[in-house]
Parts: sequence; C-alpha cells; structure tokens
Amino acid sequence: MKKITQIPKLLLLALLLIPFTGKAQMPEKNLLEIHDAVGLPQSTVVIDVEMQNKQPITAFLLDVPLPSGFSYIDGSAVLNPLRQVDHIVGSNTIPGTNIFRVVAVSVTGAAFLGNIGIVVSFKLNTPSQTGNYMLEPEYCSMAGSYRSDPLEDCIHGMVSIIESMPLTSGDSNCNGSVNVMDVITTVKYMLGDNPQPFCFENADVNSDGIINVLDAVSTTDIILN
Repeated sequence: MKKITQIPKLLLLALLLIPFTGKAQMPEKNLLEIHDAVGLPQSTVVIDVEMQNKQPITAFLLDVPLPSGFSYIDGSAVLNPLRQVDHIVGSNTIPGTNIFRVVAVSVTGAAFLGNIGIVVSFKLNTPSQTGNYMLEPEYCSMAGSYRSDPLEDCIHGMVSIIESMPLTSGDSNCNGSVNVMDVITTVKYMLGDNPQPFCFENADVNSDGIINVLDAVSTTDIILN
C-alpha cells in the first residue's frame, strides 16, 4: 500500500528554498520563456513559464495562440509561491480566438521575488495527434516601478505529444521536465493537497513506495545536477 509521510511545514519551506541557493548571478535582460513540455494524446500537459528579470518586476502579461487541438483548462494557472508576494493571476482564452492570455499583478505594487525561475504554470488539454507543437507568444509585456514596459525578450516553447510517457525520475507533475515545480508538487502531495496531475512513480525517486522528504531532496539533487 502506498503511504504518505507528513513532515513539518517549516522544513518543507526550507527544502523548497534549496534550489535557489547559490544563484547570485543577475540575468542580463528581462524575459519571459515558455518551457518545453511533453504530454500524451487526449490528456493534459503542464506548461511552465519562466521569468528572468534584472530589475524589479511587479506585473506581466502573456498572450499565446494555442495550436489546433489544444485548449486551456479553466482555473489551472497558478503562480509559483516562491516568487509571488501578494500577486494575483488571471487567465482565459480570449473570446472568439484561440489566444490564451495570462496576466499577473501585485495588489500593492510589490515586485516578484528573485530574479530567475518559473513564475506561473498552467494546464492545457492536448490533441489526439502526436507531434511537436509550438507555443509562440503573440504578445508579452512586463511592468516595473521604473519603466512601464521593460520586457526585452519573449521565448517560445515546444510541446511534444508522444504515444507513451517514459518514466522520468523526479518529474512529479508529469510534464516531461524536472524543475522546482516538481518539488512543490511533491510537497503538496505530502500535505494531502491532491495536486493534479501527479505521477507517483516519478515522484518516488528512491523507489521505496513512499513519498516523503527524501524524495523531495532527491528531486532537488536532480535539479542541481
């Protein structure tokens, strides 16, 4: 029987901060980047968007035309808790179009925490056909206290739809890559939050049939190589 091991929340928070230690190098420019992802036909896929910012950023907006067969899962956009302060996120497909829009803004004008890392994730329904599909931003912008639109680059991502999903150790959110959002997903599972999607076999990095802090630490080790 699969078991869940509970650990103190303060320890979990400390664990989540591990991937950000030692990253003192400042980005050379402000950019939004859609990460590549892997999914199955007629299923769901998690899309991560990274923000790199050399100055404080308080808000951003991203418009992405969805390829044929893809659709946004309403309410699935979430901000990375390691980067948000009092920021709120809104997301939808613009009526009458295939353009997905996500926008995040601070209630008090606070800047996002840190200078690099995933800032928002969202889920898409996938088409029935396998292949590689581009997520090419149509428009994106940032806002900061010093300039109204400091964005310098917006980088596309590719979603690969394949017949079967290979076992990827540490990829607890089943999107084909291993990053800090997988640590967060594993922690949510341990806290009983029932994150979806969740790949137990991927999250159980040490293959002992239990999801606990050792798996979260091992996932962090994978991220840090």
